[in-house]
Amino acid sequence: MYLISAVVLASGGYLLYEFGRLQGGYSALNQQKERIEVEAVLAERDESIDELQRQLTLLEISKEIDRITYDEVEKTLNQLQARVQAQDEELAFYKEIISPQDGVTGLRIHNLEVSSVDSAQRYKLRVVLAQAIVQDQLATGIVKFNIAGTQDGQMLDLDLRDLAPDGDTDDLTYTFRYFQSLEQELILPVGFEPDWVNVEIWPREPEGERISQSFRWMSIAT
Repeated sequence: MYLISAVVLASGGYLLYEFGRLQGGYSALNQQKERIEVEAVLAERDESIDELQRQLTLLEISKEIDRITYDEVEKTLNQLQARVQAQDEELAFYKEIISPQDGVTGLRIHNLEVSSVDSAQRYKLRVVLAQAIVQDQLATGIVKFNIAGTQDGQMLDLDLRDLAPDGDTDDLTYTFRYFQSLEQELILPVGFEPDWVNVEIWPREPEGERISQSFRWMSIAT
């Protein structure tokens, strides 16, 4: 009996408590509704953030693709320009063989250059010999050269015996009908400062004329 009375009193008290809160403007139903609305707003915000992040990622990917595409286009363009330049140089070379601008159709030094190999003292000398196509005859002979410069303030002339890295002192030989490229590795003495490269062509043909030509080192070094 006392237990029942206690339960009734407790229930009545809770009902009176809830009634009082309801009278004061509080409602559990309203609280639940507000919480649902807040959660909906937060969910919409999170969805908007995810969408913005997705768009930002797409923009970054698009930007990277554009950069890669631009780099590839620039690389391809540079390659094409280099190829066109090489073809132009090759065409000019063949035109010079067919019809030299200076009108000289016989044997001549078309080009001479020296390039550094793997150290400050090691070089490769490359000489291109040519004759006009109208000659249409085999040219044979040897090429001699020496390098003039200074060492310790003294003038010095060095030939192949002084410069060949492998001890090979044989002169360069040529045999061609229209043109030929010859190469020779050189090792300059330490402290030697080159100024001139003097080249001589000695044809083997009885009617051939010896050719001598000098080149400034700075103008042919690459």
